[in-house]
Amino acid sequence: MTKALLVPAFAVACEVLGRWVLLRLVFVSLVVAQAGAASASESAASAETVQELQARAKVMVQRAADSASQLNFSGTYVHQHAKGLYSAKVMRGMTPEGRVTVIDALDGPARRTVRLSSEVRAYLPDQKQLRVYPGASVRLDFPHPPVYDFARVTEHYQIRLTMGKRVAGRMTDRIEFVPRNPSRWGVHCWFDQASGLMLKTQTLDANGAVLEEHSFSDLNLGSSPQLPGLEAPFKDLRSWRRVTASIHHEPMPQMLKAYAGSMGFHPLAAAKVKEPSSTSPHTQWLFTDGIALVSVFFIHDPKLNGQAGSAESSDLKGATAMIIGSKSGYHLTALGEVPIDTAKSLLATLPLPQQ
Repeated sequence: MTKALLVPAFAVACEVLGRWVLLRLVFVSLVVAQAGAASASESAASAETVQELQARAKVMVQRAADSASQLNFSGTYVHQHAKGLYSAKVMRGMTPEGRVTVIDALDGPARRTVRLSSEVRAYLPDQKQLRVYPGASVRLDFPHPPVYDFARVTEHYQIRLTMGKRVAGRMTDRIEFVPRNPSRWGVHCWFDQASGLMLKTQTLDANGAVLEEHSFSDLNLGSSPQLPGLEAPFKDLRSWRRVTASIHHEPMPQMLKAYAGSMGFHPLAAAKVKEPSSTSPHTQWLFTDGIALVSVFFIHDPKLNGQAGSAESSDLKGATAMIIGSKSGYHLTALGEVPIDTAKSLLATLPLPQQ
């Protein structure tokens, strides 16, 4: 009797245990499924938050760009890096020649830079020389935010928004552009809460050390500054030597349109540039990952035809790398706000201009 009952009891126990295990598995499966659904939901929410963050940052950058182009202001600008410090008085307002930015150096040799929509002028009184660069500059100079293509920015940088500190006596919001890999620097920008104008920017290395900083130390915003005559400080300007560079912006070469981009740097502009001291023009190509800008210069030299490429020298000044080398018929120079290895890689992978 006992044995007869033992088998069914054991069978029942096994059946109950089996059901419990089955129910347990179902429960675990439901928990995992719910957790997966929750995780997917959190990921979707997170992705939405990232998109909203990027959209807000894009609005801030565009507002800063508009402010830099449209507002009148005057103040003191300081640029510092590991190898030195430069300060200047900056004024932006209207003149008979249109809206203009005037930058007077306060350190080192006297120099006045005048940015017009049609050209950039550099007055060098110690040399009694006026240098003229026709056309609008492709480079975005402070206080314009250093963003060339926001869509590419989000590919190569994470974006963080934080409350900024006071800069030049004004409250700010800060955007941190954090690189997704070590082939580029990090960039932090401070924006005036009231006007949107960018007041400060820092470039940082992989360890967070500041390589370079541009900042207003004081700023008068809104009222039109009393701009002097652009050439008023200089006497006997007619005796100065006028040096005008020849710059012809060109359509993007077909080879660059097909260029995939080394480390995420894509072509931005192309030009033929002839300095007065040179006998022939050289080719200049500009590349960007959305924030960092790299210029590559090609000078043709028939003596180098057929020779293998080489990097002859490199230097890092603040955040700016410079690589000088040669490649099959050309002297090459790469100059940009990137690590040295990134500039070398870009130089090594580029196609050459067609003669």
